[in-house]
Amino acid sequence: MFWLWAALLGLAGAAFAAMPFFRSCRSGVERDATLRELYRQRLDELDDEARSGLLESGERQAMEAELGRALLDEFGNEAAASDAVRGRPSDRGRPALASDPSGSTEVAGPVVEESPSWPWLAAGLAAPLAAIALYLSIGEPDASWLSNASKVMLLDPAQDRIELDRWRARLGQRVQQRPGDAGSWFLLGRIYMTDEDYAAAAAAFERAHALTGEDPGVDLYWLQARYLAAGGRLDEGAAAIAERILAQTPNQPMVLELLGLEAFRRADYREAVALFNRALSSPLDALQRRVLMTGFTEARARLGDLLPAIDVSVTAMVAPPEGATLFVIARPPGGGMPYAVLRRPASQLPDTFRLDDAVSMNPAVPLSMAERIEVVVRVSRAGTATAHPGDWQWRSEPLAVGDAEAPVALQAEIGPP
Repeated sequence: MFWLWAALLGLAGAAFAAMPFFRSCRSGVERDATLRELYRQRLDELDDEARSGLLESGERQAMEAELGRALLDEFGNEAAASDAVRGRPSDRGRPALASDPSGSTEVAGPVVEESPSWPWLAAGLAAPLAAIALYLSIGEPDASWLSNASKVMLLDPAQDRIELDRWRARLGQRVQQRPGDAGSWFLLGRIYMTDEDYAAAAAAFERAHALTGEDPGVDLYWLQARYLAAGGRLDEGAAAIAERILAQTPNQPMVLELLGLEAFRRADYREAVALFNRALSSPLDALQRRVLMTGFTEARARLGDLLPAIDVSVTAMVAPPEGATLFVIARPPGGGMPYAVLRRPASQLPDTFRLDDAVSMNPAVPLSMAERIEVVVRVSRAGTATAHPGDWQWRSEPLAVGDAEAPVALQAEIGPP
């Protein structure tokens, strides 16, 4: 489309450049024809006056000669003006006289040597061509299709293989021509991820990061690509990316999941439980929640008992409100900063939840440091741990857990207020 419009503009420029010269040539021809026609008409009038006896033969010849001189002067002035414009000697514009069989003199018109109009046509074409060249050097002729480039993130590698390959080629060519285009590097990295070319994806996201700076959207994909390219391991560079993301978004689920998997691989199950629990405290889609719950349950099973611990079995009298959030909290009696917190969808009920040091709110103040606690179970429509009117709530009696030699079991039945 760009080249079609460029060609049309080039033709239009040439036409505008040539139009005045064609008009000038046509107007000159028309004026010559008019002068010759007037000359013939005046000669016919002189012949009629001579036949009718109004003019003597000598008078007619004198008037014809005078008329010829006037016409010669008219042609001579026009040719001189034309020659002055073209930079030629004026005597080349003199008209030629010819006699027809009747003996009358006819002006054939000036012999004018027209200068070629090709330089002007070339100038007319050069202007749009120069504009096109300038646009190609500093403009964005592919901006029209780039505006739809984000659709690559929705393409299915099985169903949209041809289109995906086309975008891969386009974006690859784009970043070669414009290596400073961070958006194209990012989209190219997404395509590499779709094609499971994780090393190439990591390199593309690294370039995008270098151009955009600390952008969590870029860093998330860069971290994931590096993790997969390394065969499911976090190297030092990937760990630095993860820490940078968590500094801005402390409970980013994907980052916590990768860190939890790495802790699980190192057999640091307590750390894995803590990381998976933080990730599960965020809003998640069903698939991501299932994956995280699997990791959390497995890490919890391998961790074994951390004492003190409280197992809270929670049931609901009626179905909780849709979208409500369940909180299971161990805190000082009467309130205060919690020692341990679990946050889950209320739709998960009935279920049993363990509170211990692995799910401590603050590792510096773990549950094992408390002498007495109370357990609060709350179903919140607002999704916050702070109590609101209309929340469902259950609270235990104060418990002494510091010297417990086994997990404390509690039964909590919760319903509307």
